[in-house]
Amino acid sequence: MSFLVDPPLLYAAGEAYARALPESAQGRSAGLAGALTTAAFVGVSAACWLELPWTKDLVRGFGARSGREFMVAWPAFRWRGGRKAGTREHALAAVAFSLYPLWWRLGWDHGRRARP
Repeated sequence: MSFLVDPPLLYAAGEAYARALPESAQGRSAGLAGALTTAAFVGVSAACWLELPWTKDLVRGFGARSGREFMVAWPAFRWRGGRKAGTREHALAAVAFSLYPLWWRLGWDHGRRARP
C-alpha cells in the first residue's frame, strides 16, 4: 500500500511461500500464489493512488492526508504534492505497479535457492 513498503513486503511474501511450502507446490501453484498476492497489492495500492472513496479511512488511519501521499511517502515523510498528480506522476506510478510481480518473484527465487 506504499511504494516504499510494498516491494519489501512482496519480496518477503515470495520468500515465505518458497520456504514454507513443499517442492510440489513450487510450480504452477507458485505462479498462481504470486499472481493473487500481487493482484491484491496492486488492487489496494491502485485504489489508494486513485483516491477511491473506500480508501479514505485506510490512508487516514496511517496518518496520510491523501491516497497519493500515502503511496509516495508513507512511512518516511510528508509529500506536499499529494493532491496534484499529472501525466508524469501517473506514468511513474504505472511503472512502479508493473514492477510488483518482479518483487514477489525475486523473493520466491531467493527462498527457493535458500532451501536445504
